[in-house]
Amino acid sequence: MLVTLYFSKDYLALTPKQKKQICNGVGAKGAWYNLLIPGKKVFHEPANGHDSDYYFGKTKEDKEIADRRFNQNNNRIVEATKNPILKKCRKVLAKSMFIAVRDFGDEAYWKDKIVDEENSKSKEIEVWKK
Repeated sequence: MLVTLYFSKDYLALTPKQKKQICNGVGAKGAWYNLLIPGKKVFHEPANGHDSDYYFGKTKEDKEIADRRFNQNNNRIVEATKNPILKKCRKVLAKSMFIAVRDFGDEAYWKDKIVDEENSKSKEIEVWKK
């Protein structure tokens, strides 16, 4: 099945080595529950693009764009599906994945980012003394 998907320029510029380091397909990187997620193969490429968007994103708006692009790409796959039963299953899964990243993706998106890098300065402090 051929489907036209849309990705950020950053994703399209990744080398295979960079793609392997940044992208992990459907699910959270290294999470045990990834084994339970259906449809990993069919939605693999949109998920990789989404991983890249999260990696390169800097703002709340970038996260929203990443989530919407992921949803739109997944919906393009759903629409290209000919089998009506499979299409319905993929539609439910695509919607579930969008809700998951939209509502629960903040931790993954903001991991290792400084929220206001331009106006922030780091300082090492001791947070626990015996």
